[in-house]
Amino acid sequence: MSPLDRRDFLHTAVVGAAAAATQARAAAPTNPPSENLHFALVGAGGQGRWDTSWLLKTPGAKLTAICEINPLRAAEAKQMAPDARVYTDWNEMFAQERDLQAALVALPEHTHAEASIAAMNAGLDVFCEKPMAFSVDEARQMIAARDTRQRILQIGQQRRSNPLYCLAERLVQQEGIIGEVLRVDAFWDRWSDWKSELPELDMDFSKWGFPTLNHLINWRLYRRYGHGLITENGTHQMDAATWLLGGLKAKRVAGMGAIRYHDERETHDICTAEYLFENDTIVRFSQDFHQGFNYGWSYGELLLGSEGSLRVTAEQEIVHYDRDRKATRIPIERLGDCEIAGVASSTADLQAAEADRAGGGLRTYSYGHEMRIFNHCVRTRTQPACTGEIGHNAIAFTVAGADAQYDAVVNTFDERSFLS
Repeated sequence: MSPLDRRDFLHTAVVGAAAAATQARAAAPTNPPSENLHFALVGAGGQGRWDTSWLLKTPGAKLTAICEINPLRAAEAKQMAPDARVYTDWNEMFAQERDLQAALVALPEHTHAEASIAAMNAGLDVFCEKPMAFSVDEARQMIAARDTRQRILQIGQQRRSNPLYCLAERLVQQEGIIGEVLRVDAFWDRWSDWKSELPELDMDFSKWGFPTLNHLINWRLYRRYGHGLITENGTHQMDAATWLLGGLKAKRVAGMGAIRYHDERETHDICTAEYLFENDTIVRFSQDFHQGFNYGWSYGELLLGSEGSLRVTAEQEIVHYDRDRKATRIPIERLGDCEIAGVASSTADLQAAEADRAGGGLRTYSYGHEMRIFNHCVRTRTQPACTGEIGHNAIAFTVAGADAQYDAVVNTFDERSFLS
């Protein structure tokens, strides 16, 4: 089945089965979120299980069902919730599991929209991993489903739940600590690769769109499932860049990339994209899998201004450089008590998280915090920190950047490219 045929098939399946699921669930009693938050995991890979582990630590959260076509990963997920029922079809799961209130979607990116829309049509709130969708059109369909069904839709861009970035935004936008921002360098380098060894598993996954086991396990290497480094990681950083720039948008993007690993992969393992923003600030995203030397860290965002620079590294630390190049680390305590999407963080908690560098510091804290936010928003029917509009705008940047890289073109943006 071609990718286009598969999309048509899945679209028909989503519409029909989701309608059936909605009818079945409409007559079913549900537990009020104030008592429990029954959720389903859709996609039990490493990211999905990681997210689930954090959601399970929030009040009343219970993993009721798992949708996963790889039985090895389903078995790993069941270790977190032995009573959870396992499905290979999310529409069947949504129809059968009548006490569900939310779905955590952590699939290959080409199915994010299909699964999320099916969940919302079935009356569920959704936490969807980044990138929000494979295309901008799919992201807009997700937002339309959210609005029509009056659901909560939160996108897994955890910087939006990290108080460190709230501090960085205040330093740059409110205090003007580096003057006018001229350039942003978003870098993400590592001595590692996405390619994983194949497990011992004798199954045919072609009916789900994966012609070989390698396509399933190493889906990030194939362009039919994702756009590569720029959407997988650049989505985080382009969102952070536009946030720290006060919401400015891009005017155009050029990019390039290469494949240095000579195997069957189709996505770049080294790439860059440069964006010209509204105020003539240049933002560059770069990543490769062959070194990790950038600024002594593997990844981060460096903002270069007329009066100094600010570096946010590994989602854990802020360093300010003045005009004399003197470096000063800015501790999280400068932020003080913080509230994001109605969920508070005390200064003491943030200091403790920052000090726990061995445990991932504020980066790890943000993963837990985004799940506390999701739980809170489901219960209170309030908007999350990372809305569908934010997720949409992030992939508007990165999908256009990916096209520029692969097609060797310059892509332009206009007022219709982004949502407010």
